[in-house]
Amino acid sequence: MIQRKDLFSIPFYNKTQYTGSNLGMRYRIEKHVEDDSTTLLATWWPGPYCFTATPDEQKKTNTFEYSDEGIGQACDWLNQVYTENADLFKTVPI
Repeated sequence: MIQRKDLFSIPFYNKTQYTGSNLGMRYRIEKHVEDDSTTLLATWWPGPYCFTATPDEQKKTNTFEYSDEGIGQACDWLNQVYTENADLFKTVPI
C-alpha cells in the first residue's frame, strides 16, 4: 500500500516528478501546467518497465488539485487502482 507520507509535499513537485512502485504497479505523480491551470497528474501502469519504456496505451492517468489535499487524493486513487487490479499486478515480474 502506498503511504501518503512517502509522496512528499507540493514544493517537491515544483521541481520534479515522483515515480514509485507497489508490488507490480508503477506510478508517477507530476505537476502539470496548461494555460493558467496547474494540476497534479497521477499515472499508473503495470511494471516491470519504467514510464518512458512503457507504451502509452498501457498507462492510465487521473488529474487532481495541485495541493497537499490533491496529493492525498492521488494516493487514495492509486491504492484503489491497485486493489481493483491486484490480479494483473500479481502477474508482473518484480
